[in-house]
Amino acid sequence: MKYSALGVSSITCPCCQNDTFDKDYRQLNSRGATFFGLDWANKEASILICKRCSYILWFMDEPAKK
Repeated sequence: MKYSALGVSSITCPCCQNDTFDKDYRQLNSRGATFFGLDWANKEASILICKRCSYILWFMDEPAKK
């Protein structure tokens, strides 16, 4: 799938220049929340995984499908 974000019309991989990605989400754990068993309260980031070389791009704002 192709994506855009924050005014960039087509995101490309900085390693191989590919423009197709798989999207997933990862939790941004903090020591304090983990210590108290509150991992569910941590923020979540969107990640795009390059389909060619598997490089991972991280986004705090959701990338949009093209």
